[in-house]
Amino acid sequence: MFLLAKTTGWPEQFLLWELPLTRALQYQHAALRSEGVWTVAPSDQPPITTTHLSGFFSGEDFDTDPQA
Repeated sequence: MFLLAKTTGWPEQFLLWELPLTRALQYQHAALRSEGVWTVAPSDQPPITTTHLSGFFSGEDFDTDPQA
């Protein structure tokens, strides 16, 4: 909240009672990133998820059971 107040100049009352939480979190993320702070640690995606989604979005037919 203090970072948002400092960055935007919005009063504390607005931040606490009027700003939707989802929007506040987006603003906080953007403010932290502008200061060079990572808000989510990068991680490796499981290969099955990447492969599964790649096939889905490319329109290819794929079997949901790899053992079949």
